[in-house]
Amino acid sequence: MNSATEDTLTIPEHVPRELVCEFDIWDEISAAGVCAHQRAARFHDELPPIFYVPKLGYLPGAWVPQKTEDLRRILRDTQTFSSQSTMPFAAMLGEHWKLIPLELDPPEHTKYRALINGLLSPNKVTAIEAAIRQHAGDLIDTFAANKRCNFNQEFADKFPTLIFLRLMGWPETEAPRFVKWTHTLVKSQDMEEVVGAVAQIRNYLMQKIQDSRANPVDDFTGYLLNSEVDGQLLTDDELLGYCFLVFIGGLDTVASSLGFHFMHLALHPEHQADLRANPDKIPIAVEELLRAYSIVNMRRIVTCDVEIRGVQMKAGDIVLISTELGNTDPEVFDDPCEVNFDRGDGNAPHMAFSFGAHRCVGSHLARRELRIALELWLQKVPVFRLAEDCNPVMRAAGVFGMDELIFEWD
Repeated sequence: MNSATEDTLTIPEHVPRELVCEFDIWDEISAAGVCAHQRAARFHDELPPIFYVPKLGYLPGAWVPQKTEDLRRILRDTQTFSSQSTMPFAAMLGEHWKLIPLELDPPEHTKYRALINGLLSPNKVTAIEAAIRQHAGDLIDTFAANKRCNFNQEFADKFPTLIFLRLMGWPETEAPRFVKWTHTLVKSQDMEEVVGAVAQIRNYLMQKIQDSRANPVDDFTGYLLNSEVDGQLLTDDELLGYCFLVFIGGLDTVASSLGFHFMHLALHPEHQADLRANPDKIPIAVEELLRAYSIVNMRRIVTCDVEIRGVQMKAGDIVLISTELGNTDPEVFDDPCEVNFDRGDGNAPHMAFSFGAHRCVGSHLARRELRIALELWLQKVPVFRLAEDCNPVMRAAGVFGMDELIFEWD
């Protein structure tokens, strides 16, 4: 690492200098644009199996394991690698509530997660499938005849937001406000603006909780108000933690995945043709696209000194769980940068939804949304491509995203 970088960044004494990455990996990935995931995959050849980054955007330094085996070990060992205090939202407001159950470790995590497992089960998702199809179809119909669309604005942002509002039992008219807040959280580099959005979301959710308490209804919030853990009703902070997590988990991740999946199809007409001719392959294609374009980067905090693959990690160190690195491990996936719809049977061992106790509780809903979006789009829209004036912008952060996607068709 050059001296200028060393002068401006603090590297813990226990971190060997040969394991320090010389560049901001998220800047490097962002700069690669539509080839971002392929650029990330090359880290497997260029960097050690576990390396250290002095910073990640505005986040502090962290260890970055690349191997699927190591990532799964870390995600299984919730005692050594804690999820507590890994998200910044409450701290931004000088508060201490947690995203539940994300920022809890077992056994507490198990108790709190059990409350919402049933709400997002495959059967519950199937029960709202007709509504998911209706929302997707209605959105596509608004632009299908235009031979062009701004994918993010006209579909990817709106679709999961409408499903989220339905799931919560809240008015669909709130969609523009929710989209705006989500954009601020994931795209803004102005911390004052981000903190303002967090405060607005917090205030909105707390008002919804108070309204539900005063006028009980059969919706997500009403269910939580009547739920107990260890014989005790949930506190306001716990209710807020649940609702805030469902908010960020249900909107940004699905919208981002839609962007990458449809961008891939726009760039690979042969894959479009395959799915149009063989729509029964769409569920398997969704799994492969989730693997090839994984988007979630989580953090864990080391609770006690530990060694992984000969690397010494100290209590208090931060570890980045990068799903895009775990899912492009050449020891696990042949030709990991290649998208191959015949790779597996729909149950490929990818970790796009994480792994272990914290595996995404909303994975069944996300899969259904992605599958339905592909089915209806390919039915209603002819062969599509990136528009000539399209200049996609890759955003590498806690959740990867592709902005400014414009598609056109004949």
